[in-house]
Amino acid sequence: MSNNFHASAVDSLGSWIASGQFKPGDALKVEADLGQELGVSRTVVREAIKTLVAKGMIEVGPKVGSRVLPLNRWNLFDPQVVGWLSRGGLPDNFVKDLLDLRRAIEPVAVRWACERATPEQITRIQMAYEALEASLSGGDYNSADQHFHECVLAASHNQFIEQMVPALGALLAVSFQLSSMDPDELRRTLPLHKELSEAIAVRDSARGVWACMTLIDKATVTISRYSSI
Repeated sequence: MSNNFHASAVDSLGSWIASGQFKPGDALKVEADLGQELGVSRTVVREAIKTLVAKGMIEVGPKVGSRVLPLNRWNLFDPQVVGWLSRGGLPDNFVKDLLDLRRAIEPVAVRWACERATPEQITRIQMAYEALEASLSGGDYNSADQHFHECVLAASHNQFIEQMVPALGALLAVSFQLSSMDPDELRRTLPLHKELSEAIAVRDSARGVWACMTLIDKATVTISRYSSI
């Protein structure tokens, strides 16, 4: 039960900060007041604050209490932090920086996947594509899309990228949610996902990188219709 209280307190405080209810430089309320507002003990509040300190969102110091840090100090590779930002309204330049990150990492990961993917991983990517295709007829396309790209990243056999997959998955989810605002775009990009899957299967890195970059470019065009990037 105490773990549930802790998780709930962390989620509430993180959401408040990410949504701008507490801005950078703002001091949080004292533990007793936060505990009363959250319906938890001061001990739970204290532990929740420690969790947010570890995520880079706040700092605690003598005489200053708990203060919110600027966004550039937050751990943007933490899936929970990304989730809070997504729910609370994405800050300026976040989407642009996210698309830049995709351009920097995904094409390289695709090239390595073409060269290094095991037969089992190739099968997994093909199955992920089939699930993506099926989701168009009724299902969660964004989740299927995220799973497909996570399978590709995992097949890169780069230990740093592999460790980043959970965080990159959360960031990809934000990108996919924005690009899926145009329902027709989902069907238009499906053949590119198939192209990417087949390129990895036949180990054609040039074809795979082209499909990957084209997907990102199309996402950029679609997202630009709905947000300023």
